[in-house]
Amino acid sequence: MQNHVLGLAGWLAANGHDPQLLAPGTLDPQRAAEHGVDVSRFTSTGRSLPVPYNGSIARIAFGPVSRLRITRWLEASDPEVLHVHEPITPSAAVLSVWATRAPVVATFHTATPGSRTMHAARRLMPATVARLDAGIAVSEVAASVVRRHIGLDPIVVGNGIRVADFRAAARTGIRRVSYLGRLNEPRKGLHVLLSALPAILEAHPDLDVVVAGDGTRPLGTPRQVRFVGPVTNSERNRLLASSDVFIAPHIGRESFGIVLLEALASGAQVVASDLPAFRAVLDDGSGPVGRLFRTGDPQSLATEVMAALRTPYDAARGLARAASFDWDQIGPLVVATYRSVSGATARREA
Repeated sequence: MQNHVLGLAGWLAANGHDPQLLAPGTLDPQRAAEHGVDVSRFTSTGRSLPVPYNGSIARIAFGPVSRLRITRWLEASDPEVLHVHEPITPSAAVLSVWATRAPVVATFHTATPGSRTMHAARRLMPATVARLDAGIAVSEVAASVVRRHIGLDPIVVGNGIRVADFRAAARTGIRRVSYLGRLNEPRKGLHVLLSALPAILEAHPDLDVVVAGDGTRPLGTPRQVRFVGPVTNSERNRLLASSDVFIAPHIGRESFGIVLLEALASGAQVVASDLPAFRAVLDDGSGPVGRLFRTGDPQSLATEVMAALRTPYDAARGLARAASFDWDQIGPLVVATYRSVSGATARREA
């Protein structure tokens, strides 16, 4: 979500708009610059609190101090449109919805059909839901959750990437497969990949297996696996560019799959679990541009990885699929949503 927000802000700024960002925590100037965002556009609501959410960790900011800072920010920035992410949570987003008079566009990322938060929102927060002038869901999977639980019918606009940031590197004689994600978050599926590795390494003993992400190395990991820890965006790009195969073994609760697009844009072949969101991202209308395996099945994963390593890959087709999510394609759709709610405040007050 953070990359999505920063990427959109960078595209908006480059195309004559004036985006202002509000979020908990701090924004690293280098990271902002990578997305084309001037760090002066960012305002912090203060410290955040990590809480378990959707099988991951969400950082929320909620309380009187955050509300005061948000109110002051809204007064100073006076936005024509307020764009919030996941507003049905105790966060800066919902505080902003409560405090603003501007038209509100909300983007939903959650892909958990049984989300208790979403289920309770329609009953406990009807005024907040009614205050949303337009909804965006990053995938049809996310849209179905929104329709089911809060009764909105959002349009589907996928996550965006800046394809120009990614370049395929010249392949060396060493074959490389890579994984990128939090190591100790079960839904990211690293355990599925590690269970599949013995069969893969038996067939390809010289394979370079690189695992990147925050967390601790699991016990019993094959010694051939290189753990490189957390990576910056530029380090991530170099890793993907040097990978023959990128593996996404996630086991659930994924609403999109932006890392799949980043891998495709880098020229890597993608092997991903057959989650609905992943199938949708990889489908270019002629079928999947990557390989799909049965979710949670190490044997199926091993079979598809070995097939990918021995089969020529049409990188141009993968790049074309990634390019369909470039910010130059996604950004105008978001701006069109902004324009669709123009005047909503005046109509509501009338």
